[in-house]
Amino acid sequence: MKKNFNKRIMKIGILILVAFSVTVSALAFERSKIEMVAQNDFVVEPGKTEIFVNPGETVVKNITVTNRIGKNIKFKLTTEDMTGTNDPQSPIKLLGGETGPYSLKNFIQPEINEFSLDLGERIVIPVTVSIPLDAEPRGYYGALIVSNEPEILGGEQSKETEGKARLISRIGSLFLLRINGEGMESGSLEEFKLIGPKKPFYEKRPSGFEILFKNTGNVHLVPHGKITVKNLLGKEVGMIPVDAYFSLPDSIRYREVLWQEGTGLGRYTANLSLYPGYGNDNEDATIAFWIIPWKILAITFVGLVILISLVYYILTRFELKKK
Repeated sequence: MKKNFNKRIMKIGILILVAFSVTVSALAFERSKIEMVAQNDFVVEPGKTEIFVNPGETVVKNITVTNRIGKNIKFKLTTEDMTGTNDPQSPIKLLGGETGPYSLKNFIQPEINEFSLDLGERIVIPVTVSIPLDAEPRGYYGALIVSNEPEILGGEQSKETEGKARLISRIGSLFLLRINGEGMESGSLEEFKLIGPKKPFYEKRPSGFEILFKNTGNVHLVPHGKITVKNLLGKEVGMIPVDAYFSLPDSIRYREVLWQEGTGLGRYTANLSLYPGYGNDNEDATIAFWIIPWKILAITFVGLVILISLVYYILTRFELKKK
């Protein structure tokens, strides 16, 4: 009886050990190395990870760090919350040690926080995202920050290095998380205009368009759409896609859409049809502008005047006789 009991205990222990080994191997980080020329930087991928989960769920995502600096470098992983802003030039703000209104940093945990890489060495690090059962159905936003640790020569600070700045590079991998449920989706198109200062007319085709979209909800949105350009006769002369981009809650997101260089003449209209990232309706806006290449027109006009004057001179100074 006692032997059977011991055998059962051993079997259970073996099963637990195997399950633990499988879990560890599934989460274990991976290293690889490729031949490359030193470029004095490092690469973090992906730049953005979007996650949709239910309360109480746990998911695992990977980030990859590649060292392209010509020596062994120590790296550190930290987590920070982030928010959107109302500054068109800076769409997101990392909060450092502060806790944001859409805090994610307590939900994510990388498998390791410190590691070293040689030139050309790459590491894949699993990141566990665990959501509490009582988490509110809305958006949560943060970033994993990868930073290098500058080495101190000789292990000590010398007189030559004393007072010099120790440069630290920081690259973030953004995490956009949304918990499924009744999140508040709300936003509006604030402005649609040509890039640069407004002009009465343009000498050549404008370089592109500016879009300002405001997210007034509590989840991130992914606006996208198209811009259709027509001439005075209503003929379509251009269709420019507006690629999808993310807009964080309580913020304004600026988007620049370039238009291929070219010439034109006359009055044009540009219509933006923007899908805000929720619902079934698009938001539309239309602007009008003139393209008048006055330098070319002036040269053409002067040439015509000279040509007409020359013909008139010939006709009035010389008599044409039939033979």
